[in-house]
Order: sequence, then structure tokens, then C-alpha cells
Amino acid sequence: MNRSYRVVDYPPAKLGLWSTSRNTHIAVASAIHAIADDRRSAEAIWDSPTQAEWDHVRMAVNEYIEHGDFPAEPDNRYFWGNEIVTL
Repeated sequence: MNRSYRVVDYPPAKLGLWSTSRNTHIAVASAIHAIADDRRSAEAIWDSPTQAEWDHVRMAVNEYIEHGDFPAEPDNRYFWGNEIVTL
């Protein structure tokens, strides 16, 4: 199966701290970092995502789950701060 979204090459402990401090699921945090670039930082995307960024994060999380990069949540809900990405 081909990938559209990379799994970030970010130290797992650092990504874990980033996601925990923002009450954000680790798969969502990974997806946010995967789509971030020099124009839009991960912090900017987390704080105020565009609709396209939200859609890309949702698609990346779905891909990560399908590839077994992260375990699926029983309710298919993945927290993004006070918001929820639903698959």
C-alpha cells in the first residue's frame, strides 16, 4: 500500500510531550507535524487549521491507522485539543 503522508521523523518522546501538552492524540500530532512546513508551523496548524489542513490531518490519521503506525481508537475519535478528528 502506498503512502500519501509520511510518519514524522521526530523523536518519539518529544512528539509525545508535544501531543500530551496539547491534549492531542499522538497520531494527530504526527499528522500535524507531517504537513507542517516553513510556511505553516505545527503550532500554527494546531492552533488554527485551515479546512484543507484539517482534511489532510484526518486523511493522514486514517492512513496511519490503516498502516498500523498507531492503534485505532475503539470509537474512531482522535483528540485535537478541544476538537475531535473522527474517522
